[in-house]
Amino acid sequence: MTLPHPPADQLELQAALAGEYSIQRELGRGGMGIVYLARDVQLDRDVAIKVLPTHLARTGESRDRFLREARTAAGLSHPHIVPIHRVGEAGGFVFFVMSYVEGETLGERLRTRGPLPPAEAARVLREVAWALAYAHGRGIVHRDIKPDNILLEAGTGRALVTDFGIAYGGAHAGPTTDPGKIMGTAHFMSPEQTGSEAIDGRSDLYSLGVVGYLAVSGRLPFEAPSLPALILRQATETPTSVMRVAPGLPPALGAAIDRCLARDPAGRFPDGEALAAALAPAPDARPALPPTLRAWLAARNPLLVPYMGWSAGFTVLTLGNVYANATGNPGSSWRDVVLLAAIASAPLFPIVGFHLNQARRQFRAGHSLADLRSAMAVERRERAETEALARGDEESLAHRLLRIGTVAAATWLGVTFVLVVDGTLHENRTPIAWFLTPLLLTMLLGALSNALDVQFIPRKLREWWQTGIRERLWNSRAGEWLARRLGAPERSREVGVGAFRATEVALGVAAGELFAALPQPFREQLPELPATVAALEARAAEARAELDVVAALAPSGSADAELLAGRRGKAAERLADSVAALERIRLDLLRLHAGADDLAPLTTLMDAARARSTRTWADSPRRSARWTRCSADGPSAPGGSRRRRDADVTPFERR
Repeated sequence: MTLPHPPADQLELQAALAGEYSIQRELGRGGMGIVYLARDVQLDRDVAIKVLPTHLARTGESRDRFLREARTAAGLSHPHIVPIHRVGEAGGFVFFVMSYVEGETLGERLRTRGPLPPAEAARVLREVAWALAYAHGRGIVHRDIKPDNILLEAGTGRALVTDFGIAYGGAHAGPTTDPGKIMGTAHFMSPEQTGSEAIDGRSDLYSLGVVGYLAVSGRLPFEAPSLPALILRQATETPTSVMRVAPGLPPALGAAIDRCLARDPAGRFPDGEALAAALAPAPDARPALPPTLRAWLAARNPLLVPYMGWSAGFTVLTLGNVYANATGNPGSSWRDVVLLAAIASAPLFPIVGFHLNQARRQFRAGHSLADLRSAMAVERRERAETEALARGDEESLAHRLLRIGTVAAATWLGVTFVLVVDGTLHENRTPIAWFLTPLLLTMLLGALSNALDVQFIPRKLREWWQTGIRERLWNSRAGEWLARRLGAPERSREVGVGAFRATEVALGVAAGELFAALPQPFREQLPELPATVAALEARAAEARAELDVVAALAPSGSADAELLAGRRGKAAERLADSVAALERIRLDLLRLHAGADDLAPLTTLMDAARARSTRTWADSPRRSARWTRCSADGPSAPGGSRRRRDADVTPFERR
């Protein structure tokens, strides 16, 4: 095995810095420097060392510009700016030492995984806007804001601005460009910057707007075959609104990006603080799922329909043999029933294998089992809301007839199978049309129903095949054992992961895992805890949905503004109470795991949560009838959990 040989310049740099820094490898290079990963010998920490290339270090202009970057950045101290620790010269090398940020650049993130989810994009843009506001307040304009100069810290997702290579301003300001010379990266430069006009902090905001445009849409606002053509378009055209390029973008985020891209600096945000304020998340905003988990939830086994057909056919044969054995048909045996039942259930093995493989990919990407469970909980709530809306739409007559016809054809096919097994129909004495007609008709109507999205399979059965196996698998103890065998991390390693979880979902998942890990005697004494947690989750989700509705309806200056404000206040109070109750339950469960054996605080808390939930539902005029129906069904979980849809059941309720 041949070890890679370091380049000569790296060896020379190591010789010059021996005893102070240990050079490990090259991280990247650009027009104004090479960046190495190194180890600070005295402080025993990883650092990044940026070195001016040797051929540039010999020219006074490049040398001065490089040192200006170091001095400029060294004078900035902000959580979203990469700090500079030292500026120095050794052995003919000019370099500066900065903190090593483990992670990736925004450019790398976009090139490898595509556009960011809107919530994550807004957070990154907001953090960069804060950093720019800080720099602008000290008279420093970056002038080269682009995705490759924004670092995303692994584990936290924190955005940090780096590479002030062409910045100017502050005490160390000096000549930065020759007359007419363009400094920066063309696609991300403002019109005034490409025109060599006077610039201020609003030029950086234009560049950040281009970054945001690319981050949410995967496209640049302007494309051109040459640099002059690109500069002309930037100076004379208005870019297509990002809302049209990326449909479904939150209006506030889209409006902020579009405003940053105004040709006239006066039309942009006045400073970074104003942009950050415009990007602030709405109070109690519903978090979005990361695209990796959204893709995992959307993954469907391509052979699911054939598997269902296989199982349906052999299930019919199994039932036919059961009937034949029960009626004393001498041509069948119970051994045949067992064999046919095993064949009918055989597709479970490849289906489970499909889900294991999909989950293994998520684990390798850095997601934990808790992330998967939270994503499934979010999907259940979204599915319940979608189905509630769909039920309000009246089914067309043609679709209803198609659904009835498909079910009738499938029933005809099933009866035919039973009659064959029973001996009433014999393949040698019955025309082939008796067998082919129901089979072909079922296949034809089934394909047509599938193409027109007419659901002829009962919803419960369809959900069980599509998501029920996955949910029961990963919300069980067997799923926990399999996750460990598949290498699931204990905590998320994916950048920015966890931000998608609504607080009540995260607390509910945590409480479920803690409850499942309790000794059996404790679980037997707390049988109602899962239902109580589920009711609190549902109550918090309902309050969050109410806040969404009020936010959408609230018109400024409206006569209903006071009424809407009252609704919002009550919903916010319900949300806060429910989340606080879930947090206290989680803490009490942690106390039990720590060795406490007194269940009184937890049972008292559960009683209070049930009473609060009962009082909230009973006092609501819009829900009193629903509450009465739930109570009439007999003892149930708080909040009417006995009448809740299966989609609202939390993971540990299924245990």
